[in-house]
Amino acid sequence: MCRVGLLATEAVRRGCLFTDIPRGARIIISVLGLDLAGYVGVMRRGQFDLPALIAESGLLCGRCGICACARRHAMRYRKLVADVSTGAVFEQVPILRVLFCSGKTASLMPAVLWRGRFVVDSVVETVVHVLRDGTEAAYDWTWAGGTGEAVVSRRTLGRWCDLVRTRLIGSALVWLGPRLSIVWSSTADTASQLESFLDQLTEPVLVGFRAATGRAVLDKPTPKRDPPRSRARRILGRHDSISSPNPPSEWQRRGAWSRSRPRDPPAAVIPEDES
Repeated sequence: MCRVGLLATEAVRRGCLFTDIPRGARIIISVLGLDLAGYVGVMRRGQFDLPALIAESGLLCGRCGICACARRHAMRYRKLVADVSTGAVFEQVPILRVLFCSGKTASLMPAVLWRGRFVVDSVVETVVHVLRDGTEAAYDWTWAGGTGEAVVSRRTLGRWCDLVRTRLIGSALVWLGPRLSIVWSSTADTASQLESFLDQLTEPVLVGFRAATGRAVLDKPTPKRDPPRSRARRILGRHDSISSPNPPSEWQRRGAWSRSRPRDPPAAVIPEDES
């Protein structure tokens, strides 16, 4: 094996992003696109290249528009992350946070994580079992894949089905479908389509989706916000060429104190002579 190949193999074993070879022959190894076991091993050893890690995440600064200004801010830890398919449990999963020159911070999330405490692919695989075999059979399957105790409840299985239907199929597939050449059919079997879709839902694809959208495939889509309205007071007739059909009424003073009162004494009333 050539020297470049040997160094690349050693870099994979050590979990480094860059090998110690000339710049033109450097090999970039994805860290956020690794499985959770590989990601945790690299992050705990601290053998990663921060600029390459930020570039892989796709995060950009809101002030300068690039990621070169980002610097290490803190290391957060996810308390517990589980894999329903294999029964693997990861504790204290490290997540690096960076600070941009705009003052905002962001997390460099691995591909398989979302806001839940189970990896993305195992959630989708569990939903396939629910749709194909039923809730009770899927519940027994998660029990067998766990560590001898109930991993998820029946209520959680129903909630996962709703998440996959609304967030993955209803939202994330708009971005994933053209890139994976997937055409979803509402009349075909959902379980079979999800199973074939799961084969293509690899870690690099999940990294690309997060880099493009800023969220995981199972996270709630961020609603589009309207641009902020100006707080400046609007002056009638300043920007409108046509006057308002309901012009404001003339300014009038209000209150009894503003009423005009005569200062002279009232005129005497002369009674008429009685006949």
